[in-house]
Amino acid sequence: MNVECLALPLANPLAQEYQQQNASALQFFVHNPYREQSYRQRVEWLQSQSYPHRNQLVEGLYRFNKEMGTHPEALKNIELLKQPDTYVVIGGQQAGVLGGPLYTVNKAVHLIQAAKRLSAELQANVIPVFWIAGEDHDIDEIDHVYWGADDGKRLHKERLALNKKGRQSASALPLDPELCAQFLERFFQGQTETADTKQIRELLTQAAADSRTVAEWFARLMAKLFGKHGLILVESSLPFVRELQQPIFSQIIENNEQMAKVLLRAADRISTAGYPLQLQVEEHQANLFVYEGDARLLLERHGERFINRRRSYSRDELLKQVADSPERFSTNVVTRGLMQEHLFPTLAFIGGPGEIAYWAFYREVFELFGMQMPIVLPRMSITLVEGAQQRLLDSLGLSVERVLTDFTTWKTEWSKKQAPHPLEQQFASARESIMSIYRPLVEEVVSLDGGLRGLAEKNSKLLLEQVSFLEERLIRSLQQKDDVEHVRVQRIETALLPEGGLQERKHSFFPFANKYGLGLIDRLVDAPFAHDGTHQLYYL
Repeated sequence: MNVECLALPLANPLAQEYQQQNASALQFFVHNPYREQSYRQRVEWLQSQSYPHRNQLVEGLYRFNKEMGTHPEALKNIELLKQPDTYVVIGGQQAGVLGGPLYTVNKAVHLIQAAKRLSAELQANVIPVFWIAGEDHDIDEIDHVYWGADDGKRLHKERLALNKKGRQSASALPLDPELCAQFLERFFQGQTETADTKQIRELLTQAAADSRTVAEWFARLMAKLFGKHGLILVESSLPFVRELQQPIFSQIIENNEQMAKVLLRAADRISTAGYPLQLQVEEHQANLFVYEGDARLLLERHGERFINRRRSYSRDELLKQVADSPERFSTNVVTRGLMQEHLFPTLAFIGGPGEIAYWAFYREVFELFGMQMPIVLPRMSITLVEGAQQRLLDSLGLSVERVLTDFTTWKTEWSKKQAPHPLEQQFASARESIMSIYRPLVEEVVSLDGGLRGLAEKNSKLLLEQVSFLEERLIRSLQQKDDVEHVRVQRIETALLPEGGLQERKHSFFPFANKYGLGLIDRLVDAPFAHDGTHQLYYL
């Protein structure tokens, strides 16, 4: 089997304990995501709800997905949404350039696998839906791609130049053909030419040529990669989505104060339980954005007025705007889940550790709006291990598990075992010589003015630090040369633990596709991954 499971600690303690099914974390959610009974209970609740907009939703999804060039399998899944016994598993991500980090691909794979598994277990239609957060205006988070450069010795970041104006979102940010072509040229210059390079170049180039915006380019690539596996795409700024969201926008405005109180109570309970707060909640937050022209501006509530940095509205004015122009309104991290729940018969939401920590605030928010929080299923986390890296690990007597759990300690121990640099003795002698000359001087200075002892000792420390600084620079310079052992360690670190974090948070999918072909997606979708919260190692 080419899959192994690892229990890795999570940085977020609430997400960690939720994944471990600890009662202290589960109390903030309605369902335990690892119990089969939870899914049956959730289905029962969904069966008691009505979704009168199903046909309108299907028409909009069909039109958008077909325009993005998706596969007939995805269109077939969209048609299934017309049936009352069809449910969805949903998750989403920002519209990152070239698909963004690997965790975007991993989330899509998890959605597809979870839908297939739950369909079989529940004997019902469960389909995967990927929510593209195209309205995100943090463009610095999505405008780049990483890959291993210099024969895998370092992580390279390549940024796509975008003509951003103000607080434009990805769904409104135009894709400049010339800048995009230059970016793709730099990307392929950084890759080794393989039998698959031509196909990937054509895919990326054609998808970009067909796209008007950054979010659309992302959607076309996701449709190409995952459409045949039935993945349905929805982009948050689509006009039909806005129109269907209109009733919830109105309810959020009408119940704004109550929602703020519910969130503040949740923050108090989470803090009392000993968890750090992932979400900073304040009473004046309206939890909505409003478009003023192309700018997506955060709305706040002060007294009876709702304000952003450009305008002020009364509640009635906002409600009229929602009725007349719902496309001017946009959700934030709190209200996005409400919209997904309103639009789709959602069996489960798949989210990463940060999202789980956010969702711990939302249980009573859903209840305030007459809804029930869906099952929150921790996203599958995957590291791709190439054969070349496995050989490097073997040569160093190192395991992937040690790299992902305790690499800093291993590296320190390994460094101590390496041969000393050629000037080690000279640096040690220099330190001794400096101190043998400097100590008597310090004593004479102190005998004349005792108040200068602290300064003199600080000065001697600085002298030694300068010697150590020079020695460290020498060591670094020697390590950067073609020292075989150091190069092996650099390659392992760049590939498996880039900048001290998981591979999926930095590396992108397409450098891997260039080596292993676009069929890598099919291999991942078919892989026997465990959906139990453990980290998955996939050996290529």
